[in-house]
Amino acid sequence: MPVIQSENKKERLSFFINSDLSNKINEISEQKNLTVSDIARKALLNFIKQVEKEKIEKDLEAGYKANYNYYLKSQDDWKYADKE
Repeated sequence: MPVIQSENKKERLSFFINSDLSNKINEISEQKNLTVSDIARKALLNFIKQVEKEKIEKDLEAGYKANYNYYLKSQDDWKYADKE
């Protein structure tokens, strides 16, 4: 499921991080000329994409496992299709 971004409506998030992470984010912010908010948005979007990808992979795996016997039978049915 794609992530939908709306530039018009923004919400503020507030959370705590440890000082080591804060220092690293501030260094990257200066190096990349990005705001800390930009970095946080990118990190959150990447995390969401990863979670969605893992869910799709899990659903596909469950589907393949649920239909294993069907695929096995289909493979057996077509075993001699190209043989003369």
